[in-house]
Parts: sequence; C-alpha cells; structure tokens
Amino acid sequence: MSGIADTKAPSLFDRQRVEALIAKEGAWRFVRFGVIGAITFLLQFAALELFKSLGIGSIPAYALSLIPAVQVNFIANEVLVWDDRHIKVVRSRAMFDRWLTFQGCIAFSLVINFAVFVVAQFFVPDIVAMVMGIGASTLVKFLSLDRLAFRAV
Repeated sequence: MSGIADTKAPSLFDRQRVEALIAKEGAWRFVRFGVIGAITFLLQFAALELFKSLGIGSIPAYALSLIPAVQVNFIANEVLVWDDRHIKVVRSRAMFDRWLTFQGCIAFSLVINFAVFVVAQFFVPDIVAMVMGIGASTLVKFLSLDRLAFRAV
C-alpha cells in the first residue's frame, strides 16, 4: 500500500488495532493482564483499608494505596504479560526508560481511575468505587502499555 494513509501514525484506540491485537496475541495476554490486575487490586485494597484504619481519609488513602500496587504491577507485567518483549540490549537505562514509560501510562489511566473513584465513593462503598475506577481505566491501561511501555525494542 502507498499514500497518505501509510504515513499516518496508528491511533492508540484504533478499532482495527484492537481487533488485530486480540487476533494476533489471542486473548491469553489480556487474561494474564487481568489476573495480575486482580492480584494487584487485592494488594491495593489491603493497603487502602490499612491506611483508612490509620485514620487517613478515603481519597488520600486511595492515592497512597496505588504506590505499592503500581510497582508490583510493573514487575508482574514485565515478567508475565509482556515477557516476549524483552529489552534486547541489557542496559539499566533501557529498563529505566521502560519503567518510566510504564509510570506515564499508569498516570494517564489513573486520571480516569481516580476521577471515577472520587465521584463514585460519594454514592457507593469504597470497594465498589474502586472496582468502578479500575474498570473504567483498564482498556486504556492495557492499550497504552501494549503500544508504549512494553513495545518491542
């Protein structure tokens, strides 16, 4: 193919890209991503409850609970989800770049996650608000991590 369409950068949310990703990689990568998400959800929920038991309000406790969950999530995704996309040159700089890109992708998805949590927690229990926030940001997170943080290098 030739023409202008070939020079256009692919969209992060391009429907064809999503369909091709699922078809190419199968659902297995997304399943592993979901299992890791469930595990880090439990870690985050435990941290949220711990911080709340220490007298910290729900919103700051939620923000603090993200810190350990996000770091465990990076390691697990590196090893178990995108394990076929190792950094070809073993360099601490390359791993730092990947980690930093991961943090940026997570920060972007957390804007959505946190906004949903903040609004929802006025109407539902924290656990439900947490599930709603995570649910709202999961696809954004998966696609941005697949396209940016864990791209083959």
